[in-house]
Amino acid sequence: MTNSIKQWANNIACAASLLLVAGFANANDDASEETANYNLMLMGSAPQICSSMNQDACESVDWIEANEMRTARLFNLSDVRRRQTMRQSVWPEARDEMRAELTEALEMLADYFGYGVVNEKRLVERFRSRAHLEMLSRMSENEFHRVLDGLELPTLEGLVEHVNLDETKDASANLLRRYVQLTATNSDSDAGPVVYVVTAAQRDPLGSLQSYQRALSAAGATVKWLPIDASVLEAQQNDACDSLDSLRRDVLGTYDRARVHADLHQQQLAFCNNNDAWQDAIAEADGVFFADGNQTLLRQAFFNRNGNATDLLNALVDKFNSGQLTIAAAGNSASAMSSAIMVTNGSSRQAMKEGSLSRPAPSVGCDQDDSCPRGVSPNSLTYHAMGGLGFYPFGLIDTQVSERGRQARMLRLAADTATPLATGIDRATALLVDTRSGEFEVQGDNGVLFVEQATGNQQMVGGAFHFLRDQSSGALRQNQVEDVQLAQQEGSRPSSVTTRFLDDTGVYDNIARLCEGRQKMELLQDEFVFLMQVSEATETLRAEGRCQVTNGTLGVARQAE
Repeated sequence: MTNSIKQWANNIACAASLLLVAGFANANDDASEETANYNLMLMGSAPQICSSMNQDACESVDWIEANEMRTARLFNLSDVRRRQTMRQSVWPEARDEMRAELTEALEMLADYFGYGVVNEKRLVERFRSRAHLEMLSRMSENEFHRVLDGLELPTLEGLVEHVNLDETKDASANLLRRYVQLTATNSDSDAGPVVYVVTAAQRDPLGSLQSYQRALSAAGATVKWLPIDASVLEAQQNDACDSLDSLRRDVLGTYDRARVHADLHQQQLAFCNNNDAWQDAIAEADGVFFADGNQTLLRQAFFNRNGNATDLLNALVDKFNSGQLTIAAAGNSASAMSSAIMVTNGSSRQAMKEGSLSRPAPSVGCDQDDSCPRGVSPNSLTYHAMGGLGFYPFGLIDTQVSERGRQARMLRLAADTATPLATGIDRATALLVDTRSGEFEVQGDNGVLFVEQATGNQQMVGGAFHFLRDQSSGALRQNQVEDVQLAQQEGSRPSSVTTRFLDDTGVYDNIARLCEGRQKMELLQDEFVFLMQVSEATETLRAEGRCQVTNGTLGVARQAE
């Protein structure tokens, strides 16, 4: 490292150590005697439940009966369906050239598959073959989904997805069981707690519903749907519920859902036409589960055009604060639970190059169809300055941090916005929080990263950190992590190891060095350096291939070229 970076690292370490020692000394004096009553579960990713539709998540698939269960989305390559998919009315004039290329490509696909019905895996694999690869490189994600939506066959009545929690590979099944168990404290029913699923973060809120319903039902809940999403709110505000299906195109980028999911469309249409329909749902709900998806879409479903919270959101918050509602949120929806700023997009690399932007998030592949907001690239770090839905009052939240190398993204955003506490939750891992006392517990396969008092400049950012894993616990008070109890961990080694920490697993793969007696762990990638350090105030607990840390310091710097 250069001298300036070394000096910066030392300054960060000294300041953070003083802060942490003071914080932990106060924690011992103020330790609460309350028993944790967790009312919020934040999952770092969508639960990967073994099912007939998600067989890759299964230890075994011997139980699946293909003729009796829904096993895949199906697509129709007939002439009629292809013409409807490529009709001019759903394609912008500026993309006429792409539309013509796609029309020809679909003709080739139809010829290959015999103009019949094909499942999603086979269709997508062929679509992404060498013959169409160059064209796909110029398509946006929205255009790709527009094609699949248009070709999709309606769901078949009676043929449903089946789940098998016991055959699920990772911790997802146990996380859902724990959530239902927590929610049951709000219920007196022998039929299990009533959990309403919100799919508003999904690009296709109708298509994703059944997976969550079946999984939560298998975990012991009575599951219902709260059919709000951004297109429904838009329709209600404009008295345009009869145009709901076309509004989905403009608001969600979803097409032909009334044709594919006719029954669910009718349910949502009835909800849309009754502005008070949500009241009975909230009254009977013991829990609400926010499905993974796009945090911006989720926020748009609960704030009106004036930026004010809807009556529905206010009712949810009131019941939650009264102790009668247990909330869970998965993946990007977990990021939307924050009452502080809400991260909406971005990579660690781009965050370190250009900082953070309080701007609307770009759509995936926006550079392909010129839909990126001005001054924003597909990987820009963007955030919503007014925060999310407000259920988590302890700072900003990020997800899949270890897996996607988002430590630098977290640091940069927290430093730029002077957010004193940032929380990063890994895949197949949950943070359980009692929002009244601040007590928390980590559960799952990986870990939770807390960053305190992040600070920096254009070239470097750093702060204090704690990295905790399954069954470790503590409390969140006064923007600090306190009363940490590290739990023993089963040994596990990473299947592959990389030192690449920008948008990759390098930090998680190498954190064990801090449990091997080393004072620091340093990684280099291109012009960037990542540093983790321990001090006399640091506590570590080793597991094979992994390490838990409290009271450490970390930072990322961009070296001079």
